[in-house]
Amino acid sequence: MEYTDILFLFLFLPVSLLLYYICRERLRKYVLIALSVLFYACGSFSHLALVLISVGINILLGRAMDVQRERTLLKKGILGIGVLYNVSILLYYKYTDFLLLTVGRLTGADVVLKNLILPMGLSFLTFRAISYLADIYHGGISTRGNMASAALYLLFFPQIQSGPLARYGDMQTDGGTPGFRKTEGFSEGCYRFITGFNKKILLANTLSNITSETFAAGARMSMAYAWLGAVCYSLQLYFDFSGYSDMAIGVSMMLGYRCPENFRYPYMTESVSQFWRRWHITLGAWFRDYVYIPLGGSRAKKRSRCCMNLFVVWALTGLWHGASWNFLFWGLGYFLAIWFEKLTGWPERFRSKAGKHLYRVAALLFINFQWVIFRAEGLRAGLRYVRSMLYCAADPLADARALFLLKDYLAFILAAIMLCFPIVPWLEKRLARWRASRAAWEVAVVLANGFLLVWAVSFVVAGRNNPFAYANF
Repeated sequence: MEYTDILFLFLFLPVSLLLYYICRERLRKYVLIALSVLFYACGSFSHLALVLISVGINILLGRAMDVQRERTLLKKGILGIGVLYNVSILLYYKYTDFLLLTVGRLTGADVVLKNLILPMGLSFLTFRAISYLADIYHGGISTRGNMASAALYLLFFPQIQSGPLARYGDMQTDGGTPGFRKTEGFSEGCYRFITGFNKKILLANTLSNITSETFAAGARMSMAYAWLGAVCYSLQLYFDFSGYSDMAIGVSMMLGYRCPENFRYPYMTESVSQFWRRWHITLGAWFRDYVYIPLGGSRAKKRSRCCMNLFVVWALTGLWHGASWNFLFWGLGYFLAIWFEKLTGWPERFRSKAGKHLYRVAALLFINFQWVIFRAEGLRAGLRYVRSMLYCAADPLADARALFLLKDYLAFILAAIMLCFPIVPWLEKRLARWRASRAAWEVAVVLANGFLLVWAVSFVVAGRNNPFAYANF
């Protein structure tokens, strides 16, 4: 079940909010657990038993570690078992066919692929479970009396499908009692949900019409046609995933729980490294805290060891996104770029603004090429597409089609480019100086969001809706 489905919008979400707020506060946690199980059953019923068993095993392993406070070696063993258990499930469902296909190509043997269906949100559930166990091991959290809170953390339906990757330690009240940190943000949650919904339906889904066509074009592609598709995919993926994150944050806030931010205007970046501090923030923080730092991070005495630590992180980041060589190539591309910036100190060492601006353009171009590799059906297809972007080949039909698409979707493309920058927060800050203008702005925002919401819902009712891109990861 997607956040943009009619069933979720007009049945599951309203009923969930109603049940949550009419029941007693001490029962709300259990109501949310039941709703989360129902949500998962609607989206991936065939894997429900697997997920529930995994949640139970992780809770028991966490409890077993928590009672062994003085026996460090045993705690390490339990943590190792937990990590191995969670990773093995992910490896089996996500990478079995990839490994079989690779072995078949290397040996020339005929292999029979299993064609396994990936359980909904398995990658995110695996990472949440590992962070839960690791935080218990390091003593950051306690499981005593909090087994229901642990179950809710692992199953929490606003975040189970595609994140953001919240930590269990972040989901405690200020007093340390079990549960999530309460907020007064129901109206703000509604605003975030509507904003994300509009971004996904009106911008991401509309731009996907261009990207689906261009990436399926194959050899018949001019330079202009290729660039149009590449730029639109960069915009589509941003508004798709940031739209989902806004919706997840909004639902969490409506239920009284705070959810970490996942995007911070990433295309305003000044470097490739900074881009990944703005894009999918919770995933980057997870790899930093649970892979990079435990390996030694940048504190290693030898530069080669630092390089290896970064290599491992980005190889795993690439493979986490998908079982294909293009994802590994994509991850290693970022490794090379970020390691280059670490060695040179660019662009911080630039003294002139012109140099920094030129480097920013180069970083954005690199990121755009990387998204092409990310989107392509395979590594060869991705490299062919990049070649089309760099090779000035003329194709009258493709050029005419590119011009037609640009004219037809120009308003959506320009709106997407403008909203990659903090225009709305800037206007709010400027208008906040005067009470009358602030009130007029608030009314205008409500009316505009209402109009866009009705427009977006009409798209969904008409069947013009695509699955979230990161639901496949």
